[in-house]
Amino acid sequence: MTVQSPIFPTICRATLLSAADGRVVLRPAATEYALIFDLPAGIACPVEIGQRITGSVHARAQKMHVATGGGEFIEPLIGHPRIVQGKVRQIDAAANALLIEAVVPMWMTVAAGQSASDMPIGALVNFYVESGAIFRPAT
Repeated sequence: MTVQSPIFPTICRATLLSAADGRVVLRPAATEYALIFDLPAGIACPVEIGQRITGSVHARAQKMHVATGGGEFIEPLIGHPRIVQGKVRQIDAAANALLIEAVVPMWMTVAAGQSASDMPIGALVNFYVESGAIFRPAT
C-alpha cells in the first residue's frame, strides 16, 4: 500500500556537472549543491555535461528520527549525501520506503527494525544515509 500527500514530484531535476566511472555529479535546480550519486550497474548517463537531467534518487537510511525543528537539507553541500532532513511525502509500506522532500525528492528505504508506516505524511525526519545512493536517470 502506498500513501501519499496530495501533490509532490517524485522526480529529481538537476544539471549534470560530471559523469565518470559509474557516478554522476548533479546540481539540483536553483541550488548550489553538487551531489554525487552512483548510477545503476550497466546504465550510462543519457545526457551531456551541462545539460538538464531528470531521474529518481534511491538510498538506504540508517536510524530515522522525527525532527522537531529546522528545514530541509542535505549535508554535505558538495559530495555524497550523508545527512538528510526532509518531509515525508509518500509511504510505500510494501517496500518499507519513504519519499522524502529534501533538496531533491529521495526514495529512502528505512533501516532494519523501523517501519516506514510509523512515519506520518508531513513529518520532518532526520537520518544518516548509507553509502551508495543511486540516481536512476529517467528514460
